[in-house]
Amino acid sequence: MAQEGCNDDAIVARMKLYANKGDKLHDLQLLRDLEIINARTLGELGPLPAGELSAAPKRKPSLAASSSILPPSVDAGHQENETMDFKSMAVAASMALAACAPVQDSSSSVEEGEDRPLRKLNPAPKRAYTITMTIENAPGPFAVVRGSAQYDVENAPECGRYLKFAGVHPGMTSMETFSLTQVSDNEYQGTVYADLLLDEDYFGRGVCRWKFMQAQVVLKAAGTDEETRFLPSLRAEDVYAEVYETRYFRKEIYPRDVEVDRLPSFGQTDRSKFAPDISDDDLFAIRLKSREVRP
Repeated sequence: MAQEGCNDDAIVARMKLYANKGDKLHDLQLLRDLEIINARTLGELGPLPAGELSAAPKRKPSLAASSSILPPSVDAGHQENETMDFKSMAVAASMALAACAPVQDSSSSVEEGEDRPLRKLNPAPKRAYTITMTIENAPGPFAVVRGSAQYDVENAPECGRYLKFAGVHPGMTSMETFSLTQVSDNEYQGTVYADLLLDEDYFGRGVCRWKFMQAQVVLKAAGTDEETRFLPSLRAEDVYAEVYETRYFRKEIYPRDVEVDRLPSFGQTDRSKFAPDISDDDLFAIRLKSREVRP
């Protein structure tokens, strides 16, 4: 007979987790972290294509019957316990995934009626930088062009949450979008702020210090799920130094790689890193340049 409470409801979101039964807020935060991870993955990679990635049915190997190798009979109660053990492992794996993932920004509270923001925007940021992107010799247009700025908390172990179940302090990262305006046939401009996020005591453990890490642009040919995502970026130190960086991409993976759908391509900053048989006509370039906005 199955133990009381060991059914599907035991692992439904916002229900009790046996591995951490006494800390309700902790459990709910872990579930919220998983929701954020799933939402970000869906937004970045898109939904799974219909009719693909289906699981192949498992078949038992054909072995000669022998009384010496046949396993003992398994009763229904033992099978039910195995099912419960699998569910417990699934819950533990999900919680471990949340422990390893960075904390993302969220407008949802940990519990209904309770406000637990994971980052606050600066209402009057001042450290502004114009990011100019120039595309050279692209094999076609880009219907999707969007920017994002990455910010990490420098002192997350001192100021962030502690996941008791996993025994770790998760990192704290926020990706903030910024718009890019097309100013010519092959040029775009947008603005990022180094001081966009506020340093505050978010968890009652000390002030969290946000640090601007990089500016990145996502480009896709038409915006369909299977297309290549071209991802040029500019590190924070290069943004501050007002330098430019050129990345080279292979034309053959535009609009998509025929072998790998949704391929992320970060390009190469060193032209010589490509194979010798790759000519200049086989490549296109994306250049990012920074300029501080001064009063």
